[in-house]
Amino acid sequence: MKKTIVLLSMLAMIACKKTEEKTEEPGVMDAVEGFNNISKAGDALKENEKQLEALKTMTPVSNEVLKEVLAEELGGLKRTRFNAGDASMMGLTTADAKYGDEVTGKEIEVSIMDGAGETGSSIISLTIMALFMNVETINDTETKKTETIHGFKCLTEEDENPDNISSSITFIYKERFQVALKGERITLDELKSFLKELDLSKLEQ
Repeated sequence: MKKTIVLLSMLAMIACKKTEEKTEEPGVMDAVEGFNNISKAGDALKENEKQLEALKTMTPVSNEVLKEVLAEELGGLKRTRFNAGDASMMGLTTADAKYGDEVTGKEIEVSIMDGAGETGSSIISLTIMALFMNVETINDTETKKTETIHGFKCLTEEDENPDNISSSITFIYKERFQVALKGERITLDELKSFLKELDLSKLEQ
């Protein structure tokens, strides 16, 4: 219960910060929306409480499994880098890979974090709450919102600035793994197609 209160407090501070960034004088509807989002986040956390407790006792997947998921090619782009275990000192099992095309300059970075263990489950808790908030913000060429992609509840970001096109997608797979894709010189629609090519089924083994 104490952990839930702490997480909700952190989320409340984030929500207030977003409101301040949006306008210096938020109206009543802005405040109501903010509190509704916090309520949704709290409900999502309660619904997943049993799974989050179970994650604490689970054994993380091996680096070998993560390397298989982050294969040598993704949607025609070759893997140019792979890292695993960089966050092991913090009690986290993570891996990331970069894919690119030298001709077009397109790059995608895919990262996976296993929510197994105390630290991992805490991060998954925060991600769950963020995903269940009804978010949509537009700042010039940048858009950030929650949406459903290929059956996954996702947090997406896109910058349509022609000089700096970028996008990202973050979601939770099988109530355990936090998966994030970040694209440079890649639109959000393009990144969605790359997500469809990512085979996460090996994480279930």
